[in-house]
Amino acid sequence: MAPANPVRLKHREGFEELNAFWDTLDKMEHSVEDYAEVGLDFVEEPVDRVLEKIRSFEPQVSIIGQVKSGKSTLLNALIGETDLLPSDVNPWTSVITGIHVNSRQRPPHTRALFRFFDAHEWDRLVATGGRLGEMAARAGFSGEAKEVRAQVNEMRQTTEERLGDAFDELLGTSHAFPEIDKDVIDRYVCYGDPDELDAGASDGVFADVTKAADLYIDLPGLPRGLCLRDTPGVNDTFMMREQITLNAISDSRVCVVVLSAHQALSTMDLALLRIICSVEAREVLIFVNRMDELADPLGEAERIEVSIRRTLGRMGLAQDVEILFGSGAWANAALSPGEFTLGPASAAALGRMAKGKHLDTEEGMRLAAMDASGVPALHRAIAARVVDGPCRALLADVRSDIDAIIEMSETVENIAAQDGTTNIREGFGSRELSLSVAEVREAALEAFDERAAVVRGQLRERLERGQETFVESAIEALQAHINLYGEFSSWKHDPSSLRMAMKAAFTSATVRLRREGEAGLDMVMDGMDDIFHDDLGVTRDSGSVDFPEQPQHKAPTVLARTLSLDLEGPWWRRFWKFGHRKAAAKRYRALIEAEIAPLIDDLLTQVFDPAVQATREVIETFAMDQGAFARAVLDCAHDMTGDRDGSDEPRRLIA
Repeated sequence: MAPANPVRLKHREGFEELNAFWDTLDKMEHSVEDYAEVGLDFVEEPVDRVLEKIRSFEPQVSIIGQVKSGKSTLLNALIGETDLLPSDVNPWTSVITGIHVNSRQRPPHTRALFRFFDAHEWDRLVATGGRLGEMAARAGFSGEAKEVRAQVNEMRQTTEERLGDAFDELLGTSHAFPEIDKDVIDRYVCYGDPDELDAGASDGVFADVTKAADLYIDLPGLPRGLCLRDTPGVNDTFMMREQITLNAISDSRVCVVVLSAHQALSTMDLALLRIICSVEAREVLIFVNRMDELADPLGEAERIEVSIRRTLGRMGLAQDVEILFGSGAWANAALSPGEFTLGPASAAALGRMAKGKHLDTEEGMRLAAMDASGVPALHRAIAARVVDGPCRALLADVRSDIDAIIEMSETVENIAAQDGTTNIREGFGSRELSLSVAEVREAALEAFDERAAVVRGQLRERLERGQETFVESAIEALQAHINLYGEFSSWKHDPSSLRMAMKAAFTSATVRLRREGEAGLDMVMDGMDDIFHDDLGVTRDSGSVDFPEQPQHKAPTVLARTLSLDLEGPWWRRFWKFGHRKAAAKRYRALIEAEIAPLIDDLLTQVFDPAVQATREVIETFAMDQGAFARAVLDCAHDMTGDRDGSDEPRRLIA
């Protein structure tokens, strides 16, 4: 056996905590599989659900970044594949790309899967000019909105001409490939030079119509079931992909924000700041990349961190976000199979970073480059957050499910071991049980629906009140500005306070929703206890029953959506020039209300309502499992008394 590559070992060491979790989960899965072979048949469905939870588990990490921050280079370094994703300045990544590492969910015979926009999405883009065109029309820029639509239409015509008859055939479909090929990836996930495309080049030929890409790659030594998503950002020209990126981030439990060492956070994309504020701070990691291009990386790191903390401090996040420094280029150089090479400036910077380390051998240089790259440290930070968040939640959920299954099974087996006497209420059979269980389930769901509707209504009221408070404070600031600078001066009001108020309202509502979910589970348990005691003659300690884990709600990343208030282009500067103060106030109020109303609706329908539905499903499934448990108790009692055909043992799953 060939000796282990020390650079590869250092690259992987940051994932030790996550690999340890998978070892624990593997043991748990094997135990559940063993139990399934001997378990009673009424727990077959709950056992299958537990196994499905384990086998489908795939924590997601989103990678977002500034333009030219080296995001794709860093992602290649994170997985140890130095040239998987295109990382040149041009072409650049344009399509959200999921890299599924050692996945158990890979579609058959597929390593690369590319999904295209459907016809409705393309038609809406052309009709409105994307969100940029929608905002221009809302603000009264009819001429500019028309111009945006013309540009989008030109883009569509160019794409249709390039793809020919294949254009209509592609929409709403997907392409799958049995192997990962770099040339194939370049055709789907990056924008090439339009002039080169017209000349017959293949890079980016499908990028305009590709909605998402998924690559499945097996890498020994890296964690199983981890998905890293490379995002195109939220600042594409027509904001066509903005919501796709925000949806991906909301599905992730870790968000890595990649900044360039050449750009201070104070001048970073405002969209990145909005995203940082829309998710939980503990789930955000900031990685300052391209440190290899600085003359004094150690000294500059201190200055950069002070600048970043200052900017985050204005948003109340200064102490909560971890900041790491490094270079994807250094990591890729260390991992490259060929000769280890660095440019003179990069080598000099590495020498300053790696003082006191052995740099007189190629292996020493590679190890120093890997250590200075920050990639192992980033691995550790990602692993810690994944393990502490979704992994810990999954283990708690699975253990709760298993404990409930065992408790129910032991109760049935204890009844089977009795001397043939039962305390079932006379005349109480399968039909009566089904009606009673259905009554308990429907009562719990109806009560939950009513309480959830109250929470939703209060959330809407609070969101609208926050909108009105923001508008009033903004108009007061506008009046002060006009008094100071006159009525023809340009003005801008930062909507960050509005977003933070809306996030606080949403967070409060989800806390209340969780309490209502607990109340729903309690109601099911109380109703089923009555059935067990009064109808089945079984007394159980309901306090020992573990409720199923409620779902973890998605981050409200919809709040990071670009608003006209965020834009700095010449149209918007012209919009904020006023004729007189009454007109200014009226104009501002009309625009902000038109902008925020759909944001409130989307926060409710796209984020809160799915959270309600997920909680409702937990309550309903719990009620159904308790009903199956009660039926098993009834069947066992009937078997003992000979009231129905069957064996004198509870029925078990067939292995």
